[in-house]
Amino acid sequence: MPDLIRQYNRLAGENKSLVQKALSSATGVGEALIPQHLEQVITNALPRLSPTLAMIEPKFDNQKYHEFNRLVSLPDAGGAMGEGATTPTYNPNFSRTGVFMKVVRRKGATTDFLKDSSKKNVDAAATNIEANMLAHVFDLENYLLYGNKDANQYEFDGLDKFIQSNRINMASGGVVPTSLKTLDDLIDINLDYQGSSHKKAIYMSPYMLSKFSQLLTNVRLVQGIVGQMSAVDVPGGWRLNAYRDIPIVVSSACRPKSKMGTVTPILANAGGTIPDSKTYYFRVAAMTRDGEQLSCEQISQATGTEGNPNEHKIELTFSPVVGAFRYKIYVGTETGETFLCRIVPAFVYDTNGTILKEVASNAINVNTVVTSNSNGQVVSVLLKTDPSIADSLAVVGKMVEDRPFVGTLDNPPEYIFFWDLDEYQGIGRLAYTNEGGSRFGGLVSFEDLAKTDDYLPFMLKTYCALADSFEKTSSIVRGLKAA
Repeated sequence: MPDLIRQYNRLAGENKSLVQKALSSATGVGEALIPQHLEQVITNALPRLSPTLAMIEPKFDNQKYHEFNRLVSLPDAGGAMGEGATTPTYNPNFSRTGVFMKVVRRKGATTDFLKDSSKKNVDAAATNIEANMLAHVFDLENYLLYGNKDANQYEFDGLDKFIQSNRINMASGGVVPTSLKTLDDLIDINLDYQGSSHKKAIYMSPYMLSKFSQLLTNVRLVQGIVGQMSAVDVPGGWRLNAYRDIPIVVSSACRPKSKMGTVTPILANAGGTIPDSKTYYFRVAAMTRDGEQLSCEQISQATGTEGNPNEHKIELTFSPVVGAFRYKIYVGTETGETFLCRIVPAFVYDTNGTILKEVASNAINVNTVVTSNSNGQVVSVLLKTDPSIADSLAVVGKMVEDRPFVGTLDNPPEYIFFWDLDEYQGIGRLAYTNEGGSRFGGLVSFEDLAKTDDYLPFMLKTYCALADSFEKTSSIVRGLKAA
């Protein structure tokens, strides 16, 4: 993600004076660390740090459970009738549903010594807040794209789970696009469901954008510009490349940048219900701020017949991946043919939802148990029932057709997201709540915490959840590669 970090740091620098001003106690500026003032500054800064947060329009609600109507069908067709006819009543069909908002927050602290000793060169408190705000933005973007509340009850669902109808899986090793048809198909699907007037965006890596830009050289005329993408302006001062007037967000969260290390299977002949005399093939992939990473090399485990029929269980052990949010487990009964069957969080929590800092086990569901190390990071996944049967909680719908990303890091398979951001006929409703409410219209609250000893602690927090009002106008392509 260095490309995004450089871009974000440049934009964050433009906001530095604002943050410093909010922290200042100079005459005419206000007292230092005024939460309401700083919250307004942060709210204004977020669109300049993330085009995703710039384009999405948050919906304020002052309750944990945000309710909305999901359009199921339009009123019946047929409005032509006689002059004296009695007009029948036609009503649309809605389903009343909702989402529970989730807590996303982080704490930071600056010592008085660091603040005083570095004053000549840097505002340590402001720099600390900026760094935490940047990390908070990365977290929010990951949950918006890949969150899964059934895999981790403390996350909210994101696009990777919501988008089911138009979910396109290429081969595990990836497929190189040879024309612009891939993008055209995604746009045409959206238009087919009356998405022409909707706000929308295409998410891809900078490498994939370069690939499609090269393909444009084969196009005689594109929006009046030969061989180039057009450009559109979005809030926050972003000027993005566009195809058919749809902005393209360059995201490092669409392309793997690491590969899962060694995963070791361990067979136990008691305590499970996995059948005898079967061989299972596994791949495990970490999901980080850079999205889904390359999976580990394929491993296998045979159950055999050990006198305990249908009592086997298989444990997959591995070293924790730094920065992982969750792990995807792919399983198959034929070599080279593995499909998504489990998604588990990368951390173990106590009953209050705090990441455990001691060795512990935690049941994700009746079929899967995870074990963590002393930092609460997951180091093994225990499968107690037939691994080839998908977890019906976290792996829903067409996700069972997902294949792992395999290959090399210099040319890996990637994601492309086509995101319809309409609030009612898309996935653009992001419900949130905070103390300032609609007065600020922002996702992030800043809280000045009580001073502890020589520390000046603070907290950034967001209470929100993404709602899938209508998922058929959005699409996912898994497994394209840039070369």
